[in-house]
Amino acid sequence: MIRVVLLIVVPVIAAIGFLSTAYAANSLVPAMGHGIAQQKCITCHLIEPGQVNPPGHVGGPSFQTIASSEDVTIAMLRKHLTKTNRRVGAFGMPNLGLTSDELNKLGTYIMSLRQAQPAEQPAAQ
Repeated sequence: MIRVVLLIVVPVIAAIGFLSTAYAANSLVPAMGHGIAQQKCITCHLIEPGQVNPPGHVGGPSFQTIASSEDVTIAMLRKHLTKTNRRVGAFGMPNLGLTSDELNKLGTYIMSLRQAQPAEQPAAQ
């Protein structure tokens, strides 16, 4: 009887432990993607939640703007980030040479901004 209970209970406890560890790791993915953005993207993009480009901004779109576009997916971001893109004026989106893991983390971070609200713009005086 004890052996039967152990054969059932031990795998269930192990599965619960694995799932909680996997959940904790997944909840860290956007934070890891934010770290990648700070290293690789901040030169041209506004990367923080709620930031939107001011009028006349020169550079890439804010991550908030990208995330707020309804047709953007992680798969589209991966494709965009793994090729050298056309130039816009003097600027172009380079291929940053990110690993598959970095692409997933960065894409997850950007998509996590879809839920963030854009910051209010100060009134013009």
